Amino acid sequence: MSANPDTTSVAVRTWPLTRTLFSPFAMLLYVYVVYFAVTYSRIYEYVYWELMNLGTRIIGFHPSFETLALYVWGAVVLGFGFVAGSLFAGRIERRAEEPAVPWRTRLVTTVGRVRDAAEALPVVRTLGLGFTLSLLGWGVGIGANAAQIVASGGISLTDIASRWAQSPVLVWLAASQIFFVPALLVSARGRWQRAFASAAFVISILALGLLGARNLPAKLVVSGFLAIVYVVQPKTIVRLAVVFLVLLVLAMGIIGSITKSGIYGPSATAGLAVALTYSDSVGTSYNLDRIVRLTPPTGIYGGRLLYDSFLALIPGIDAEYANYQLGRYLGGREGFVIGEENIERSVSLAPTLLGAPYADWGVPGTAAQMLLLGGLFGYLQHRARRTLLLLPFLVTMASYVINGVNAGVHNPHAIATILLAIFVVLADMAVIARVSIPTMTNDEVSAA
Repeated sequence: MSANPDTTSVAVRTWPLTRTLFSPFAMLLYVYVVYFAVTYSRIYEYVYWELMNLGTRIIGFHPSFETLALYVWGAVVLGFGFVAGSLFAGRIERRAEEPAVPWRTRLVTTVGRVRDAAEALPVVRTLGLGFTLSLLGWGVGIGANAAQIVASGGISLTDIASRWAQSPVLVWLAASQIFFVPALLVSARGRWQRAFASAAFVISILALGLLGARNLPAKLVVSGFLAIVYVVQPKTIVRLAVVFLVLLVLAMGIIGSITKSGIYGPSATAGLAVALTYSDSVGTSYNLDRIVRLTPPTGIYGGRLLYDSFLALIPGIDAEYANYQLGRYLGGREGFVIGEENIERSVSLAPTLLGAPYADWGVPGTAAQMLLLGGLFGYLQHRARRTLLLLPFLVTMASYVINGVNAGVHNPHAIATILLAIFVVLADMAVIARVSIPTMTNDEVSAA
C-alpha cells in the first residue's frame, strides 16, 4: 500500500473513476439502496431457525408503497443536497482567490503562525504536524478504551449486561478512534509511519470490539477504508475494498453473533451472522413502515426527538435519544433480562435514516435532514480533493451516516459528528480555503 507522502493537502486536475466509485457518498448510496433491497430478498429461507431464535417474527416482510415512496424521496433529496454542496464548495474555492476582507486576513495569518510555531517543535519536525496530532488523539482514544474495560471489570463483548453500566464519556472518547485512526492513515509519511498506522487500525478494531457494540469497530473499518481511498494509487483500491469488506463482515458477524448469543441464547455461528444481517435490515425497515403508518405526513413529535437526542450529548442530563422513545412509540418492551440481571430500560428500536425525522416533522423533516447530510457530503468530499486536512472529518461523518442507514442519526455520537462537520465546513469557508498550500497532480500522487 503506497500512500502520498505530502498528507496535508492534495489537489488533483482529474479524479480517477475508482475514487469516485468508492467515495464516501457513493458508498452511502450503495448501502442505502442495498439495505432496503434486502427486505425483498429470500435470504430468510436459508437461516429460518436462526431468525426464529433471534425472536424475528416478521420473516418475509415487504414495506408498503408509502414507505418505499418515502425512501426514494429521501434518496432524491440526498442527491440534490450533494450536488448543491459540491457546487457551493467549488464557488468557495473560486472566491478564495479573491482579496479577503481584513478580519479574514488576520484570522488566516493567525492560523498560519500557530501552525508554523507547532511545526518548529522537534517532535513535530520529525513526525509531521498531522501525524503528531493524530498520534496524540489516538493515544487518548485507546487509553479511554482500556479504562472502560478496567472500569467494567472485564470485556463487555462476553459480559453483555455490563454494557448498560458503561461510562458515556469513556465510550465517547474511545469512539474518537474512528476519527484519529483514519487521520493516522492519511498523515503517515514513510514506511514506518504507514506500518504504525496500519497496526493502530488493527489494534483499535479489536479494542472497540471488546466494548461489545459491533457498530463501533464497523464504523472504524468504514472510515479507515474511505480515508485510504484518497491516498493510495487508484489501481489498488478494488483489492483494498475486498480486504476491508472481509474485515467489516468479520467485525459485524463475529461481534454481533457473540453479543446476540449473550442476549438471546443461541450459539454464535455463521448462520447467526447471516440472520443478523437480514434481521437488521428487515427489522428496521419494518419499524420505519410502522412509523409511516402511525404518523401523519406532518409528524407528531414536533422536534422533541431531535431535541432530546441533542440533550443526551450533555453529561449529567438523563435524556433518552430518539431510538428509545420510538421503541415505546412502537410498543417495544419496557425492560429485559440478560442472564440473571434485569435491565430496566425501554428497548431501542432502530428506525432507519428516515424514521426519527419523519416522526418529528413528517415529510418536511426527512427532506431537511437528507438535504443537510447531502450538502455536507458534497462540500467536504469536493474540498477533500484539495486538502486532506478535511478528510478525517468527512470519513468519520460518513461512517456514522452509513451506519445510520440502519440505526438513524438521532443519537448523541452521530449528532456530535454531524455538528463537528458543520463547524468544519464553516471554518473551511472562513480560513482553510484561503490558506496557500502546495498542490500535486494525479501523476505526482501515483508516483509518491
